[in-house]
Amino acid sequence: MTRRPGILVVLALAAGGVRPVTAQGPAGWLQAEAYYHRVTNDFGDWKGVALRAVVPAGRRNIWYGDLLAQEAFDDRGVYAAVGNRHFFGPNWFTLASVGGGTGDFVLPDLRADLAIGHAWLERKNLVTILGATYVNAKLGYEDFAVSGTLAGYFPGVTAEIGGRINWSWPEAVRSERAYGALTLGRERNRLVVLRGGAGTEGYQLTGIVETQRSFSSYEASISWREWLGGHGGVFAGGEWYDNPFYTRTGVTLGVFRHW
Repeated sequence: MTRRPGILVVLALAAGGVRPVTAQGPAGWLQAEAYYHRVTNDFGDWKGVALRAVVPAGRRNIWYGDLLAQEAFDDRGVYAAVGNRHFFGPNWFTLASVGGGTGDFVLPDLRADLAIGHAWLERKNLVTILGATYVNAKLGYEDFAVSGTLAGYFPGVTAEIGGRINWSWPEAVRSERAYGALTLGRERNRLVVLRGGAGTEGYQLTGIVETQRSFSSYEASISWREWLGGHGGVFAGGEWYDNPFYTRTGVTLGVFRHW
């Protein structure tokens, strides 16, 4: 229904969910952030704080944690999620996460994600992921989606494209979405991520008059991660989202630490 409940999936991808499975990333990291988004047409601005963690466990597992407190569309709630990436060998891995939130309508009661990935080519720098998502939203709404991602890793550049088909209940309203992302730079130095997406949405719970249904929307974002020394740094991001009912623009600021 909104962008934030799915952030654990994005966290897993950004922290190594689709990079070549032979690559060695940071031993672990913790990020704290705060964000503010202005929403037009009196829908209610977004604001919140989040704490995110990546914790490796041996050579075959990485655990992800996400804790978020936010206000969106004048609805306040807390969302928590935990996820795991498991390696089955040099080529295959899985991603799984589950989470849920409080509040009246924005954050879902339950969200579950499961995906399987495969690394291709001799250098394992082409990765594909197929996934499924189930969302038990509040007020009797549900979603089921299937998705696919293709990512290529090159020195200093990562290119990623993906798409999703979603069915929303009641009435099994179908929607489709596609996105592309480009990451420039290197870890432990500087990473800049450009991302854009477009498509349709089935339902969106906003708390204003009728629930929005079957509409198109567009989004774009940029993020900058700068290392200050070898083990930590700062994070800044900007985002724009637009649909026929409102436009949302905002910034996110944070700090992170590796160990």
